[in-house]
Amino acid sequence: MTAPETSRPVVPASVRAARVHAFGGPEQLRVEEIDTPRPGPGEVLVRVAFAGLNPLDYKQRDGSSPSARALTLPAALGRELAGTVLDAGEGVDLDALGLSPGTTVYGVRPMTDPRGCYAEAVVIAAGDLAPVPAGPDGAVPTGEALAPYGGLALAGTTALTAVRQAHLAPGETVLVHGGSGGVGQLLLPLLVQAGAGRIWATGKAENAVRIAELGATPIPYDEADWQEVIREATGGSGVDVVIDTHYFSTFEPSLEHLAPGGRIVVLPTLADLTPATERGIEAHIPRIEPTREDLDALAADHARGTLPLEVSEILPLADVARGHEQLQSGHTRGKIVLAL
Repeated sequence: MTAPETSRPVVPASVRAARVHAFGGPEQLRVEEIDTPRPGPGEVLVRVAFAGLNPLDYKQRDGSSPSARALTLPAALGRELAGTVLDAGEGVDLDALGLSPGTTVYGVRPMTDPRGCYAEAVVIAAGDLAPVPAGPDGAVPTGEALAPYGGLALAGTTALTAVRQAHLAPGETVLVHGGSGGVGQLLLPLLVQAGAGRIWATGKAENAVRIAELGATPIPYDEADWQEVIREATGGSGVDVVIDTHYFSTFEPSLEHLAPGGRIVVLPTLADLTPATERGIEAHIPRIEPTREDLDALAADHARGTLPLEVSEILPLADVARGHEQLQSGHTRGKIVLAL
């Protein structure tokens, strides 16, 4: 049974959402009033507090991602959120799931669900949500303290999947391209937990301290040639694993710096792995399939402080286009989230 109707928070009749009516540049994003969606069977209605911005969002906005074909325009974008449970549809036992009305939650839509998260309220499958745990002070985060959870679900499951697909053995060496981005900042502590012997991570010189704090040796690509650094550091033998969040300028050169039996994991879903497979190199593109178990584990690690996620900027919904412009620059640090 779901919770009694009298215990449910008030559901507004309408909400604001950032939607696109046509594919194109950031100017296509419009903030407008829409009817509050109603949860169907197996779904939960969530009052969104924060929504994470990710590169996939602008690729859907401009139509370059194949997943854009699944959108029905006008469409809200965004894959991940943090907020509060308002209501549920048929067949959802919120209490059994630990998601009773008023519970603070976070979650991510799988690619099979094209609906967005840039809205003050959204419906999402119950299995794609998890409760936000209390912090060290015993309280569930609120206000800006909740913002990292708005960007944790997609980046976290991406990083977790990438580390798993790297098949890392204890003591092996790793090179991460993009150690200061949203996914990169989660990759580094996850690799440490997985037993990596030594980790190098590229990033701007201004982000070197952050990369070092997360357990990696920084390679400031704007001051040094990362290939020369890796060649010298490994005596020319290369690293066991490369995890590449950039791909376009780094993928093929990275193949020259893999040790025999080395593996490479590439994050962009449109990456062409042919140059690696033609050389007999094990290569993967993570297939992101969030589970409640993974969401619970990521949230617990973040709450304990063992999986920190830096939010570089919190933008109001009205500034969503500016957030897309920053993402497209390719030089954002940590996560950008929308406050709703």
